[in-house]
Amino acid sequence: MNLKTLLSSLAVLFISSVSLPHLHAEARPERMLEETIAEVLDILHADDQAIPAEAKRTKILTLLNERFSFDIIIRRALGRNWNALSDKQQTEITNLISDLLIRAYTKELQNGPKPNIAIVRTEDLGSNKIEIVTSVRYKSNFVSVSYRLANVKGRGWQVYDVLIEGVSMVSNYRKQFDEHFQTKSAADLLEVLQRKLES
Repeated sequence: MNLKTLLSSLAVLFISSVSLPHLHAEARPERMLEETIAEVLDILHADDQAIPAEAKRTKILTLLNERFSFDIIIRRALGRNWNALSDKQQTEITNLISDLLIRAYTKELQNGPKPNIAIVRTEDLGSNKIEIVTSVRYKSNFVSVSYRLANVKGRGWQVYDVLIEGVSMVSNYRKQFDEHFQTKSAADLLEVLQRKLES
């Protein structure tokens, strides 16, 4: 799966709002995720004249950053390659990939119908981690999407990986990044990401 395909798939990753049986309010990462995604969908489906496209992307990124740890996701995806980057490169790569994800997301969903989801199950992964398995209906497609969340110190519950049809986003990214760094540099990766963002 190439980077373009992954980014397109991520247009579906963030569409699922979730609701689970009643738990204590402070222990409900599902509810917080549900509220965040509901707000994002409201922004996407707002009158375009009321909220310009760039403003939508900015608001969506702000909201998703509350529950999706893009920095953790991208660092895990880069794996051992992360430590080979300078601080500046780490920041630039994180920002570029985050922007690409939001662009793919807004492009796919802003003119389409809101998705419908069904909770399949919630699993306790131990060590303050859970996995929420959902079945997502978007347009005429059904996709199994699982969210893995961890209680991150200083941040609360955060999404650190998403699985589509059982395939980990982080693992897919790691494979691509490992292949990239076998023959190319961080500067090359930044250039590729920048070109994609400008296209």
